[in-house]
Amino acid sequence: MVFMFLPWRLIVAIVAAVLFVNINGTELYGWQAGLAHGLFFLPNLVRHLFDGDVLFKATNCTTGYHVAWWIATVGSCIGWLVDATFSFMKVSAFVGSDKE
Repeated sequence: MVFMFLPWRLIVAIVAAVLFVNINGTELYGWQAGLAHGLFFLPNLVRHLFDGDVLFKATNCTTGYHVAWWIATVGSCIGWLVDATFSFMKVSAFVGSDKE
């Protein structure tokens, strides 16, 4: 039952990335965009795997963008890992609770 929660979060994140965080390869991006693009790194990476034209990091950007992108990307990946770990722990507790 808990397995249902993790895929829905990924689907919502991908839809949000499609609607709000499309990266244009020719536009110059600053540090604010680096935060947004870093937070949506994993959904944009999944989109990039299916469509090579989708970017998960801007090509035309400032140094502030790179710093903010790395900070947000690392934080986002840690957040997804923690979420997946706790979801797995809930599932294992749920599955193991029927033993007598």
